[in-house]
Amino acid sequence: MRVNAIKYFKFKLDCPDRFRADLTQEPDVPCRCHRCLLAFFIFLPALLILCGAGVQQPAAPPLPTQTPAPGSLITNSLGMTFAYIPDGTFMMGSPLEEPGRREDETRHEVTISRPFYMQTTEVTQAQWRRVMGRNPSFFKNCGQDCPVENVSWGEVQEFIKRLNALEKTNKYRLPTEAEWEYACRAGTDTPFYSGPVIILGDNTVPALDVIAWHAGNSCADYPGALDLPIWWESQPNCSRFGPQPAARKLPNAWGLFDMSGNVWEWCQNWYKEYSEDPAVDPQGPDYGSERVFRGGSWISGGWDCRSASRDGFSPGGRGLNIGFRLVRRP
Repeated sequence: MRVNAIKYFKFKLDCPDRFRADLTQEPDVPCRCHRCLLAFFIFLPALLILCGAGVQQPAAPPLPTQTPAPGSLITNSLGMTFAYIPDGTFMMGSPLEEPGRREDETRHEVTISRPFYMQTTEVTQAQWRRVMGRNPSFFKNCGQDCPVENVSWGEVQEFIKRLNALEKTNKYRLPTEAEWEYACRAGTDTPFYSGPVIILGDNTVPALDVIAWHAGNSCADYPGALDLPIWWESQPNCSRFGPQPAARKLPNAWGLFDMSGNVWEWCQNWYKEYSEDPAVDPQGPDYGSERVFRGGSWISGGWDCRSASRDGFSPGGRGLNIGFRLVRRP
């Protein structure tokens, strides 16, 4: 019998289990399994999709977070700029031989275990007004870019509360004293972050002049500047003095301006002399009568503008040379 080749190969494809080696005989029972196979392969992708839809796939691993470089900047909705301050260890206080040193600057090792952001300038009059709705500064004519002053520690806390509310966060606060000095030094161990103390007269300090407004260089010609015709030994050729606009001097290595001079800066801590013991993230004493302020001001001699210089004042008190800057949690 002559075999129909087309029918044979169709039978082989459709019914492999019934394929016969005997090419002389055609299948006596028609095979219809090819229809089942065809349907199976048509609906297989849909079945796979439906089966996989109910299975929760493992989440992709999160991308590694890159640590910002020291001094990296962020800016908030009010235009306040903050620089990234890395964690680290430093020697807080001053060595016994440092010129201008005071007894409350006991040198000891401090570790800052968590990075933070610090405002690159002191809070300005414009920034205070935007949050609080008024400008309490004595030196209003210095300009909106000048640091706000004449504010108490308690009023600063209210500013922080309102700023956090505006930004819908709780990340803003004053720096601890240890955070302040660590950020001011920016890896240096000299009296100023720009170099050693060399005082020519009471007020001329070459290393300080390039980074700070102090009693030896804070001449002011705006209305309301203080008339001080007689000053200490070294006197610039002017008689009126006052604070200056922010960020007009050189910053430190982490991009912070005016950490020395212009206005003193409130810190979070109560004032007390240091222990000699190493410390990690020190918060200061639990109670006291004065809050710490740091950095010196436009009316300070060079020794008060050193990185280790510190003082305290009543939290309800105000000064024409006291302002502040903020830190922000990452």
